Amino acid sequence: MKWLLNNRNNGLDFNLDTKKSDDRVKHLSELDTGSNFKIVKINARGEIRQRLLDIGFIKKQKGRIIREALLRDPIEIEIKGTRVSLRRSEAKFIDVVEQD
Repeated sequence: MKWLLNNRNNGLDFNLDTKKSDDRVKHLSELDTGSNFKIVKINARGEIRQRLLDIGFIKKQKGRIIREALLRDPIEIEIKGTRVSLRRSEAKFIDVVEQD
């Protein structure tokens, strides 16, 4: 927990931020090998969005980063019991929350 201090109308307004740091939304491309995640949103449009949905990247779905290639691209992801490879440029369209 952390306290946020806002200064409004020449007065002090204290807000308690109860979000855990683990609850922050990240792009799937930002996660490290071995990270577990839950999908929050798909930000892609058109063919890329349809491809991601077809292979199982849907809201609330859980997955795991298995490994990454030598130069960190592509990344291998396990989702719905299936392993798929995604370019990091595609993974940037997927908003996730890291899980334990």
